[in-house]
Amino acid sequence: MGRQPPQTGATPHLCVKMGLKGSGSCAKQAAGLHGTMHELMRTNDLILLGAVEALLASANLECLIADQHISSLEGMIGAFPRRLLVRDADRRRARALLIEAGYGSELRDE
Repeated sequence: MGRQPPQTGATPHLCVKMGLKGSGSCAKQAAGLHGTMHELMRTNDLILLGAVEALLASANLECLIADQHISSLEGMIGAFPRRLLVRDADRRRARALLIEAGYGSELRDE
């Protein structure tokens, strides 16, 4: 009967993917869910990001790719690299896994 107000904040699919519900700031809830994050890499290479994301997932390490929706604003020119983040608690394990897999040169300095 009544119309629902438009959603604000992060995109709904991100909140749903992360299991967040209800009103309030999705970003604040996501920060609480992940805690402190560590940036592993920053790149425009979507194939590399997909490979690293799959590798981390196979080791049961959750990651977050930040800035992936900025491409709609920049027109896919590659001006804004995407950042791959992991929980700070998983930082060492994730770095060791990527070095072992041959992606060590792609990692950001600690």
